[in-house]
This record gives sequence, structure tokens and C-alpha cells, in this order.
Amino acid sequence: MCGRDGRRLALVILSASAAVLEAQTQTPVHVTADGVTQPETHVGSVLQAAPETPDCSHLSFGPHLTQVPDSVLGSYVFIFNMHVVPDNDRCSATDRQRLEIKTEGHSNPTSYQDYIVGHLGDTVTHRWRFMLPVGFQPSSSFTHIHQIKAFDGDSGSPLITLTPRFGNPNMLQLLLITSTIASPPAQTITLTQVPMAPFVGQWVEAYEKITYGHTIEEGATTPGQYSIVINRLSDGATLFSYSNSDIDMWRVGTTIIRPKWGIYRSLDNAQQLRDEQVRFNNFCIAKGMDDCPSDTTLPDFSLTPTVVTSTVAPGAGASYNLNVVPLNGFTEDASLSLTGSNVVPGSTAVPAATNLTGLPAAAIASFSPAVISGGSGSSVLGVITSPATPPGSYTLVINGLSADGVRSHVATVPLVVTGTPGDVNGDGTVGCDDVTAVRASYGKKVGQAGYNPSADFNGDGFVNIQDLQFVVQHLPAGTSCQ
Repeated sequence: MCGRDGRRLALVILSASAAVLEAQTQTPVHVTADGVTQPETHVGSVLQAAPETPDCSHLSFGPHLTQVPDSVLGSYVFIFNMHVVPDNDRCSATDRQRLEIKTEGHSNPTSYQDYIVGHLGDTVTHRWRFMLPVGFQPSSSFTHIHQIKAFDGDSGSPLITLTPRFGNPNMLQLLLITSTIASPPAQTITLTQVPMAPFVGQWVEAYEKITYGHTIEEGATTPGQYSIVINRLSDGATLFSYSNSDIDMWRVGTTIIRPKWGIYRSLDNAQQLRDEQVRFNNFCIAKGMDDCPSDTTLPDFSLTPTVVTSTVAPGAGASYNLNVVPLNGFTEDASLSLTGSNVVPGSTAVPAATNLTGLPAAAIASFSPAVISGGSGSSVLGVITSPATPPGSYTLVINGLSADGVRSHVATVPLVVTGTPGDVNGDGTVGCDDVTAVRASYGKKVGQAGYNPSADFNGDGFVNIQDLQFVVQHLPAGTSCQ
């Protein structure tokens, strides 16, 4: 749990959005990556709590909570990035690592803030999607990807966790941790477990329902209840399920229980771990009679591109037709934008010549129209390059976003700017003079004197080591430049 100073800071950061959220009616709350808003800001605004991150111990990586287009879901998704070294638990504990999003308790909560947490006697539902990457490595110590945790009172350990566990084979476990005042105290009980292999590399959807309370044996008239079902999205197959209608789902002295999602893992067996990128998206929180139906049944829209012109000489233009179709009674406006970034946050890898992503340098894009009224209609994306646009093969990422920010879909289209990749001066060859041109503009950003868009090969607005390495990679074999 965050320290008091951290909670006060989170409240200050989120105060601007609190007034807006106060006006919302109590209804299922959705958190979806939108490809536009910085993820920590977006998640913190909706869940009314700042994410718990290891950013402070790994400043060179930048934000550990990022978002990228996902080709399977056809939308932006959140990526929870965790590194064995040097990430830790918010610079307060070095024997573990934490990157989690959560709801939170508040001293003077709004009705909205009360809606997204649990109180004694409440029934809540949660639905979310996640994917463990191929090669995911848990340890024989804890690696939690979901927690149900008390905010106060007997809050040292979570009540429920979803925990991948190292073994032969690796398992996905559902754990119950009993109270510190139970007899015997603080037991970890495996409620159920299944092999982890069917989850790896697959998008799954989890549906969790909880009634917060003690057991009938402990005198409860309405006992605690817990159930979870996890289905594979590709074919709907149920990979994991558990249900208990009389289980202790409360802690003495507790007033609030909240969900948490992400990566929280021990470093006691760090040799078993690796750097991970776990994907999450489509979070839903509901209370009482409200429910979180599957996203496949909710109002939505599709976004389909058609390429008109995609191969152009520097200075020419490309054109793409876009078609938006409402699904399941969708009636909201859908806004269109180019959201592709040429730099993956935290990545030190050099983009390949044929895999640059996003709008290139010295090019502009426009949508006509940029907003599809009622989520039904068409638009044209026009891209105009300039003589300074670096040659290369680019992938433009088009994002369609519903007016409420809940539904986001991406489509990708190619853009090929003819010429010789790595050629800065436009003479048709790549040589040491091109390396010299990049060095002359090195460290310069758009708007600064000395910035050369022709040297900005990934179009991120900054001539840096990625651009220098890119041109060096395209020198003729055996060429060495001083």
C-alpha cells in the first residue's frame, strides 16, 4: 500500500478530474488504452489512484506503464514492463518489484470513488483481458498478476491473488491468504490451479464476482462469495474456473477492499525471472446490480482502411480511405488520428529499414473529416511528404476513438517513400557524407537551429543515436567513417 505522502500526491494529481467524475452516474467503469493519453494519467484519472511503478529506480527507461497497438485485439493495449534489474517496489523495497494499477480509499470519497471499491456486504464484478508473453517466466516465489487487497485494517497481505508459479510444469494458481488473526494465522491456501502453458501467448478474458463478507460459520447471514472464470478469446474455451459461495472475503478492521492488476513479484529467486512485458486491457468494474458484460456484446465500431496511394516520391502525397461501421447499437462519435510512434518507450533497439512506424519526418497528415458522427461513415486520410522526408518503408497507425474514450480501434496502412534509406543529402547513395550530415544535426530537435529532418529517419522529431546507427547500418559493406 502506498505511503500517506504518496496518496496525498495522487489526490493532488487527480483533483482536476475528480470534479468531472463526481458528475458521473453510478454505472460500470471502463479502463481501456486509447493510444492518445499517457497511460499513467489515463488510468489514474479513471481509477482515482496513481499507479504504483518502479519508475523512480529506472529513470532511463521512462514510464513502465506504456501502450501499443495490438494486432490480435485490433486496438491499443497497456503493457506492464518489468525488468529484473534495476526495478524494485517504488524505491521502498528492493527484495520485490511492483507495477500495479488499482482503486484506492479516500478520506472524503465521492459517490464515484465509493462505487469502484468494495465495502462489507457489497457485491462487485470485475472483467479484464490479459496476455502472458511467450516465454513468460514466474518464480517459485510469488509473482502476482491480480490481487484483491484490503486498503486498511488487516491489510498486510492480499485476500485473493492470481499467481503464476514456477514448477514442472509452471502453474497458474488462485490463492486465498487468511487473516493474521485467524487460527492458524495468515495461511496461504491454493484454491485451485491449472497448468500455465495454455495461457502463454494467448489473449484471455477474466470475469470475477465477489460478495464481501465473512463465512456462515463466523456468523454471517450473507456469506462471502467468490468466483472467477477465464476464457480464451480466440475460441471461447474456458481455461480456468473456481466458485465458492461460503468463503471468508473480509478482514477485521477493514473498511475498504480494492482490486489491483499488474506485476508484483518477489526477487528471492531472481535467477528464475526475466524481463517481462505483460499485456492488459478492457478493465471493467461494477457494483451491486450492475454487471460487466463481455466486450464482444457491448456497443462498438469497426475501422477498415483501403489504400489508394501508398508509394510516393519525397514531396508527393499518399491517400487512404477509411470506413467506420457501428456495431451492437453504437451511436457515439468516433474521432480519427495518427497515433503511431516511431520510438517504442524504453527501447534501445534501432528500427529496421523496412519497419519504421508512424508518420515520417517532414510530412503532414490530415483526416477529412476527423470525426465520424454517430460512428457511421467514411473519411479520407491524406499524407503529404516533402523533399526532406527520409526514404523508407513506414507503417502508419490510425486510431479510432469513441467519444467516451472507452472504445479504441487501430488500423495500419503502409507508406513507402522512394529513394535510398540512409541517404541524407539526396544523392542516391549512402556514404560517409551522410554520416557527417547526421552528426551535424545530432542532438537537435524539431524547432531548434540545426535540426535536419532528412537525418531524422524514424520521424520522432529528434536526431539521436537511433538515426546515426540507422545510416551506419546502410553504408556499403566495408565502409568505415571517421
